[in-house]
Amino acid sequence: MNNPYRLLALTTLLLNPCLFSQQTASAQKSAETSTIRFENIIDKLSIHFKYEASATSQKYLPETMGSGVALFDYDNDGRLDIFVVNGAHIEDPMPKGAMPVKDSPKYWNRLFHQRKDGTFEDVTEKAGLAGIGYGMGVAVGDYDNDGYDDLYVTAFGGNRLYHNNGNGTFTDVTESARVGGSGWSTSAAFFDYDNDGNLDLVVARYMDWSFDKNIYCGEKREGYRQYCKPDLFNGASLILYHNDGHGHFTEVTEKAGLGSTEGRGLGIAIADFDRDGNIDLFVANDSSRQSLYRNKGDGTFEDVSIQTGVAVDGEGKTYAGMGVDFADYDNDGWPDLVITNLANRNKTAS
Repeated sequence: MNNPYRLLALTTLLLNPCLFSQQTASAQKSAETSTIRFENIIDKLSIHFKYEASATSQKYLPETMGSGVALFDYDNDGRLDIFVVNGAHIEDPMPKGAMPVKDSPKYWNRLFHQRKDGTFEDVTEKAGLAGIGYGMGVAVGDYDNDGYDDLYVTAFGGNRLYHNNGNGTFTDVTESARVGGSGWSTSAAFFDYDNDGNLDLVVARYMDWSFDKNIYCGEKREGYRQYCKPDLFNGASLILYHNDGHGHFTEVTEKAGLGSTEGRGLGIAIADFDRDGNIDLFVANDSSRQSLYRNKGDGTFEDVSIQTGVAVDGEGKTYAGMGVDFADYDNDGWPDLVITNLANRNKTAS
């Protein structure tokens, strides 16, 4: 798992809405007699990115992780742009108390702006989005309601909130917004949990791990060290930030009932699963039971994963939850769940 991940393929149907609309009519006519095919056009689009895993002989757990990608129209020109999260430099071994750094452009996060012809240009440096820390995930949302989507990027080594200035640049407002977080953050999501018209922010954290806590796993002889299993480390709670509507957030994790450290969060999905008008929260946990938090509508949540049947698999066992999404796959009006997992044991819940 320590091989660098690559951004492999994108399709014109996904990224170019103009081309999509032009092709829709002819595609519908031939849908019954043709097979849908996808073509890898990454080179044609001028998107050049390599995920840097920064592998070491110490088998540090962040090296095993991939990273997040966001498709969003950051400049409101009607075309989707691409933001990709990248790793960081890790020394072998890491000095005590040190943190991974993006000390070279090869470790930068990347923002690719889509041109009118469907190709992309790297505007990372101009936009101010090179980032810090060992990147993990990204969330998109207009937290200040100014009409431009902002970015929240999670990382081991510090999360960052980037305010979209509306002129092609972003400003790091993490400190003033008070959303830096702590520990090993993974996924995040903007959602209005209290229905006040302002997007709040929830952040998943993986486990209580650091370079100083990197225990030895595997045979104790040269060249046989292995990555440790996640269940050897304690879990970590979510972080919930309430948006006050003036550019500031307040952490309300414990107050909202989300302070449990039982899980090892990797993926987050939001939906009103019980259709009561309040957005609920699902967290995919690695080597822990899964968590479905019902929004009670009074600023608090309750974990209903056990009674709803989504906490464990059909045999009552925990599994390695990785990613998750809500979608109404059977068009019955109710959001369903798909949870990705290791070892070909993906889970679907209706």
